[in-house]
Amino acid sequence: MEYSAGNVSNLLWFVEMRETAKLLQSYDVKEVQRMVLDDNIYQQNTEKRAKSQFGCIKKRLDAIPEELVKEMISADINTAKIIALIGAMAADILLFELMYEVYRIKLHMDENTLKEADLNMFFKRKIEQSNVIAGWSDTAIKKLKQTYCKYMQAAGLLQEPVKSERKINRPYVDIQLRNILLANNMEKYLYTLTGEC
Repeated sequence: MEYSAGNVSNLLWFVEMRETAKLLQSYDVKEVQRMVLDDNIYQQNTEKRAKSQFGCIKKRLDAIPEELVKEMISADINTAKIIALIGAMAADILLFELMYEVYRIKLHMDENTLKEADLNMFFKRKIEQSNVIAGWSDTAIKKLKQTYCKYMQAAGLLQEPVKSERKINRPYVDIQLRNILLANNMEKYLYTLTGEC
């Protein structure tokens, strides 16, 4: 998977992702896309935006095992939001690396804030490691930092920012989700949420 700054215009879209997952249990992809566009299920202002959102959500659902998709449909809201974030991580390698290399370490070290400096150091490392990321504008990187923090906030992993710090919420990972991740060789995603090494 290659690095992409394409997520600057996306949100976590938990509600829409869960609804799309439910529809895909009963209808084929083309029929669900037709519903999204014709019935404006996502409540978007333009068909172009709804089509783009559907493509992003479908990519995230395709990136996780079917067992996890079904768990998102039936799980409590907090677990379902975490699964939506796992889908976003599975579809976006940079988001996964941020979560694994920064958020997981914060949990592991019992630190309770994510600082702007943490994000800046992460992106500085990535710029040094990747010509693709080095080619992005400062504006794109700034927007990505904001977008990724919004994802974590929407999933309940971060609180609203105060000055340049965001308080970390340690997520509750229930045994069912833990077992599904382990059974599908997704232990790194589990450890991202628990701080395990």
